[in-house]
Amino acid sequence: MFQTPAQHDVALQAPIALEAAVLTAAPLPALSCSPFQVMDLTQATLVATGSERDVYLHPSDKSLLVKIINRSRINEPGRKRPWHKRLLREDAHRVFISEVIEYVATTVRQELPQGNVLMARISGLALTSQGLGLVVERIVDAYGHPAPTLKQIVAQQGFGPELQGKLQAFFRDLIDAHVIFNDVSARNIVVGFNASGREGLYLVDGFGPKQLLPLYAWSKSLNRRRLLRKYGELTRKLS
Repeated sequence: MFQTPAQHDVALQAPIALEAAVLTAAPLPALSCSPFQVMDLTQATLVATGSERDVYLHPSDKSLLVKIINRSRINEPGRKRPWHKRLLREDAHRVFISEVIEYVATTVRQELPQGNVLMARISGLALTSQGLGLVVERIVDAYGHPAPTLKQIVAQQGFGPELQGKLQAFFRDLIDAHVIFNDVSARNIVVGFNASGREGLYLVDGFGPKQLLPLYAWSKSLNRRRLLRKYGELTRKLS
């Protein structure tokens, strides 16, 4: 779950052509460098922070974000971590593995020519000045600003019939694609355009198998029942 440093007003139905949104989200020319060159984040824009990770705007491509593990926050005095997490060789970077697994699994299941349309797409891993980073797609609003979360949309405009229908369809697609959505929260869903200009709802955090016994990954039926229950809880909170 990430918190943005500042919020802004945004309209869910912005009067703007799709072509303009695509142009707004278009990446800047990539710098010519080795794929293993260390990415300097010292001057990069911090766009969101979470309990363990920080998210930066990619320094050379505005269509991408870079997620990094914030070691100082993880090691804060008094902070407790589950014993099994302390035994992992990959340590806190396990979250990267979980997200990549979920991205690969659901992309394969969807079998769409445009790739995954349910979550921010993953570009890859990168070496950065702040450690290993996960490079992901940046979802934006119609003006090229960071896309608002579902929680922000509801706070500004309410949870009307149109948005209810979109959320219902989104969860139906999550169930069909057997997506493991662990932290079902309106803060982990954003409403906007992906880098290809497609408008919709997207998962940006809280997905991927995390249980010691991945029962929901093994059983689509169990995952369906859990998502339906979580969907009901979420809609009651938003109403």
